[in-house]
Amino acid sequence: MSVCVLFVCNNKYINKFQNTLNMLRTNGKYEGEVVLIIGNDLKEESEKLNEKYNIQTIYFADFYFDKNFIDESFLKDKLFQYHKFHIFDEFFKRWNYILYLDCGIKIFRPIEPILKSYKKDTFYARTDPWGPFFNKWCLGSQFDMKNPKFKELNDKYNVDKIMNYPNTSVMLFDTNIITNKIKNDLYELTLKYPIVIQNDQAIIALYFVCIDKKWEDLIKEDDKQYFYDYKPNKKGKPYIMHKWR
Repeated sequence: MSVCVLFVCNNKYINKFQNTLNMLRTNGKYEGEVVLIIGNDLKEESEKLNEKYNIQTIYFADFYFDKNFIDESFLKDKLFQYHKFHIFDEFFKRWNYILYLDCGIKIFRPIEPILKSYKKDTFYARTDPWGPFFNKWCLGSQFDMKNPKFKELNDKYNVDKIMNYPNTSVMLFDTNIITNKIKNDLYELTLKYPIVIQNDQAIIALYFVCIDKKWEDLIKEDDKQYFYDYKPNKKGKPYIMHKWR
């Protein structure tokens, strides 16, 4: 089984990438291939990044969004997050499995148990913590529910009734789920429903929960440790990794 660890980064987050990469290789005991997806702002730095971090960078042009989309975006300073759609590019089918990690993830123990938790034709990600935690944050809350377009979205997918949906800070998937249209489908959904609050997460969750229903909750733990939570909220065993500050 071949595995690749993917990151998405722009210039603003390069220090967080460096920190997570270091923890991946030291605490995480990972010796495999690492690919960093970059956009326009780091295109000219590709070779330097490869040499400095002993990785492979792959450049994808920034997605085009018109002025109205940008002006109305809740996280307009983080539009690079839509580069996460590129992890579903057919380029990555050369590996059997992909583990995507947000820059800023903190890794404390070997990641092998997470890599071994894969299943064919499955998209794994932990359930977004805030929905179950508050018991009121539905998938619809990832969108602007006051926007008139929300009714169209909700009439089709009933997102106001879906309480469990994936958090996209860590994703593990079999590359068999990648098709030649999935990335474009995500982009088209973004344009069709330009009312997202959490950028890529809203669209990826909508896609894998309501359209291509391959999402399963990432395995939570074994007898020795917890695998991953965005915010560590369990006691009694150590975590392999989490993202909380």
